[in-house]
Amino acid sequence: MKPLDIIMINMSGYAEWQHGVSNRNGQLIREFAAMPHIRRILAVDYPPLTLKRALRNTWENIIPALDGGTVQFRTPYDKLTKLSDAVFVYSNSEFFIRPEHFVKRVRQVALKLSMADYLVWSYFPPLAPYMRSFGQKLTVFDAVDNWAEHPSYRTLRERMVSWYATIRQTADVIFTVAEDLQKLFDNQPNVYWVPNGVDLAHYQTKHRLVSRDIADLPRPIIGYIGVIQERVDLDLITYLAAKNQNKTFVLVGPIWHDEDANRLATIKNVHILGYKSYEEAPAYIQQFDVALIPHRQSRFITSTNPMKLYEYLACGKPVVATKYSGVDLLKDVVYVASDKEDFNRKLFLALEEDSEERQDARKKAVEEYSWNAIARRMLDIVSKKLTY
Repeated sequence: MKPLDIIMINMSGYAEWQHGVSNRNGQLIREFAAMPHIRRILAVDYPPLTLKRALRNTWENIIPALDGGTVQFRTPYDKLTKLSDAVFVYSNSEFFIRPEHFVKRVRQVALKLSMADYLVWSYFPPLAPYMRSFGQKLTVFDAVDNWAEHPSYRTLRERMVSWYATIRQTADVIFTVAEDLQKLFDNQPNVYWVPNGVDLAHYQTKHRLVSRDIADLPRPIIGYIGVIQERVDLDLITYLAAKNQNKTFVLVGPIWHDEDANRLATIKNVHILGYKSYEEAPAYIQQFDVALIPHRQSRFITSTNPMKLYEYLACGKPVVATKYSGVDLLKDVVYVASDKEDFNRKLFLALEEDSEERQDARKKAVEEYSWNAIARRMLDIVSKKLTY
């Protein structure tokens, strides 16, 4: 493959990844940067959609320095940082008010970096009207969930639907994280379902030192890791905790709403451990006896493919999940529950049936979903679309 340059419009700020946030976007940048045929990546931080987010972007991404980075330039509204010969990070606070100028600045930065015949790889649906304005050779969109159904974008739902329609018409290659998401793009020939992955070495390295906040809890430990927000079915967790008073339920992750935190704090056998970084996550999952994906059924959830599924299985843990929660690809090694009573039955079954043989089978099931394999698969599809 000819050396490739990529402008990647991100769903996060690079600083978030450095501070322990993990998502598909960040994992793929890490994999691409290590590949010899990727010459340069211009990683563009999540463009702000509001003044409030622009101020946050300035405070979190433009004023501070990235770990290990060298600032190439900084203005009141944008900054370029060199992390390595392969990765440069650009942050800009103007998108919400001057999107055309945002595009112009990104093009100027690409020129400054001598990027040629580059492709644009976007995770950001609001970029849709400008997606083909960067002078690129190829346009790639990677659909991570359906943002039109995401609670955080309720007020933008109609515009999101319109942006997805534009992406459907203008992108050369569209990847979807979930099979159901292909329908959003009419199952066109240029739409490819490529699920999430996992860093096998990261999750399968045994952690001997374990934090006391989980090590001292009575077993069995029934665990969940991730942000506790609208997608998490707290009614289900409350039901399970009441039905299993001899079990410890552990929630590892920040809770978005105070009322949810207050509600969970009243349940004696539910323990809220708070946010843990990507580096810490394996040590906590390895302490679970059963891992949960207790997601509410919704139109949004059907568009997801939770990374925690692969991470749980990479640790060999039995997983119990609600139906339609994006686990069907690995349903042969997951306990899928149809309702709360069935979830409780599957929880008992998961504990009862667990064995070294089943743990090995779970680990084997995710071997083909390493992030390296996912990245190579995606680049192989892209390379076949490129014509030089």
